[in-house]
Amino acid sequence: MGRWVIALLAAGVALVAASARAQTEQVLLAPTVVATHDLPSNGITTFPVTCPRGYIAVSAGVLTAGPGTTLLKITPAGMSSYRFRFGNPVTNGDQRVTVAVACRKVNSSKYVFRLKPLRTKYVLLPPRRTGSATLECPPGTAPARAGVDLDPSRQKSLDAYRGGPALSIRSQTSILSRLSFSVLNRGGQPRTVAFYGGCLTLIREAGTSPERLHVKATTTSVPLHHGSQTITRRCPSGWVSFAAGYSLFSRPTTVAGAAAIARGGRWSLQNDRDGDTKADVQLVCGRLAP
Repeated sequence: MGRWVIALLAAGVALVAASARAQTEQVLLAPTVVATHDLPSNGITTFPVTCPRGYIAVSAGVLTAGPGTTLLKITPAGMSSYRFRFGNPVTNGDQRVTVAVACRKVNSSKYVFRLKPLRTKYVLLPPRRTGSATLECPPGTAPARAGVDLDPSRQKSLDAYRGGPALSIRSQTSILSRLSFSVLNRGGQPRTVAFYGGCLTLIREAGTSPERLHVKATTTSVPLHHGSQTITRRCPSGWVSFAAGYSLFSRPTTVAGAAAIARGGRWSLQNDRDGDTKADVQLVCGRLAP
């Protein structure tokens, strides 16, 4: 690697403690690119969202989704972009959607993020069943760049969405060196889903201070009453958010949006059952420290 060396990444689940000393000059920059798009009735709308030059897109999510619309795709496109696809059925009026991409880099030319894409995994989901997938990263890296395409073989047809979405994401989480997903197929036919991910690490110029990228994932169980709720969580002082994950346990519960924003995360959840239930929300945070 020439004059560059790997700044090995410490990954864990709520195990990495923040340093007591003042934050170093090599701070993590954490802008969030927010974009709003129109979703015409009886149409499928696809659009990219790109980070500023020099930033890596570590995750992406939905902030607000139009009622009755269907998230079909949220997948990485290169190192600094995500591509979104939404369906809006003929029975629905024109809607709008707001999405967010978490862009990250180190505020020093001596430290550089590297992100290696993982091979896309395709899973065939049986009718009326939940299917799962995992993507593994090697030691010294952390999972990032998660994405899901709920219908990779049908890019333009509207027929599958006029009766409502057959597929829904039930969980998307990051633990140690692994990305995990689960998707529910409520339809009567088998469906193929594509899962995306990448492995993030940090390299530093030889001879610089031995800062390393520390990452932790904190999962919180939250009660859900009937109706819609917005939940927010923040990373500890000195940390920035990398991803906002979740796990749903009750089928009448859905996620309208989940996204990492600067130093925290935001989730929009909908509970359509009569009684209370719960869900897990996960916030992945990172910082530089020895």
